[in-house]
Amino acid sequence: MENSNVDFKIIILGKSGTGKTSYANKWIKNKFDENYKSTIVSEFSSKLYNYKGKIYKINLWDIAGQDHHAVAAKVFTKDAFGCITMADATDEESLNEAIKWKQFLDENELFLDKNPIPNMLIQNKIDLIPENEVQDMTKLENFSKENKFDCCFKTSAKTGHNIIQSMDKLIEIIAKRLDDYNSKEVIDLNRKTVNIDPENHSEKDKYRTKQTGCC
Repeated sequence: MENSNVDFKIIILGKSGTGKTSYANKWIKNKFDENYKSTIVSEFSSKLYNYKGKIYKINLWDIAGQDHHAVAAKVFTKDAFGCITMADATDEESLNEAIKWKQFLDENELFLDKNPIPNMLIQNKIDLIPENEVQDMTKLENFSKENKFDCCFKTSAKTGHNIIQSMDKLIEIIAKRLDDYNSKEVIDLNRKTVNIDPENHSEKDKYRTKQTGCC
């Protein structure tokens, strides 16, 4: 097993009361607390995670969902590698709030490749809705695609339903984006060579095109 020496900062955004803290605690500690406490500004927790033989440190930042903390949220979203945008399965309005939070993030922070940060839409608290609504993913999947989320899940922080599966998926998306970015950086560096001008001994950057078997 190899230590990747990479920390994944993942932030959790969403309307207050959607279960962000409960989701984080369930994944980090496998614990659920019935006594809800509103996050004041942010809460931090971490966990080591094995992905394809590499050990990553996952840092979860639970950001307060009250609108008046939006200024503080800009500070805590800095350098994030991924985002969980949380909605409440019993509160339709929280889905509209999820769009606002995604827009807020996209306007204030980008991934290393200058594209939007990997963002997963979660509809939490499915233990409080009928089973037929839990099984029907059509509406959530359409909503997710329309608003350009990378993936979506229905979860229950109380029962643990889809908590591990959803985090596995988000980390997989982040790791792939990071690998793609690093590969591009290596290719760009390989293309760039230094040419010494024998006349004036100045260094000039020259780019060469490498032929490969890849189309």
